[in-house]
Amino acid sequence: MKAHWEAFEADIEGTPAWILFNATAAHELPNLDLPNLLRVQLDYERDEDGMPLPAEEDRMQELETELEDWISAIGGRFVGQVTADGTRTLFFYVSCGREEAENLLRRIAVRRNLDIGMRMEADPQNRVYFELLLPTANERRRMRDLAAISELAANGDRLEEPRPIEHAARFANRHQAIAFANWARKNGFVVDGILSPAPEREHFVLQFHKLATPLPEIIDADTAAISTMAGQLGGIYEGWQTELRVQAAV
Repeated sequence: MKAHWEAFEADIEGTPAWILFNATAAHELPNLDLPNLLRVQLDYERDEDGMPLPAEEDRMQELETELEDWISAIGGRFVGQVTADGTRTLFFYVSCGREEAENLLRRIAVRRNLDIGMRMEADPQNRVYFELLLPTANERRRMRDLAAISELAANGDRLEEPRPIEHAARFANRHQAIAFANWARKNGFVVDGILSPAPEREHFVLQFHKLATPLPEIIDADTAAISTMAGQLGGIYEGWQTELRVQAAV
């Protein structure tokens, strides 16, 4: 199965970090006997944001590709990487022992004239992957928000221009939907209506909007509050959308 990779920004003990993770591994790992976690650490020259310089990124990508090929050849899985503050850590699950892994990394380090850090630990339940590399519900929400904002920007949207931001949340019963509608009104949203269950949907769907700008800090504050309150009332926030606002042609 071809790996599907996703990325998100996180905060690790006060340090901004970018986490790239193999989403496919969430389905594969429980069915594989890969009890050992191999961490490979690479230091890099960074820019003012702590990210690798272009030449450093190229160098690490070449090494990463070679490592992934070797690990895949012995039945292992490359499951993620964390980049933060001048260091990138690659995460692999393997069935081999420490000595075999050390010999592999030593050969690569000598041939490439690199310093490569390594750490191996037993992790038969793949807890590091599921608890560190997979995003939390809030991180997934931010990923979706940033992807939507990036799509608007890519299409020439004037993000700083206020416009109706339309939201939707679904609930198992009308009482939950009405309770959420009351909360929404008290927090500056306009409730557009409640859609009852129908052949094409199983839930009560509340539609509401607010005049706002689709800037990351504005969207994050609203979607965080909506997600929390919808969850407390037994519902699920379904997301937002807005019309594209572009500069009119002269």
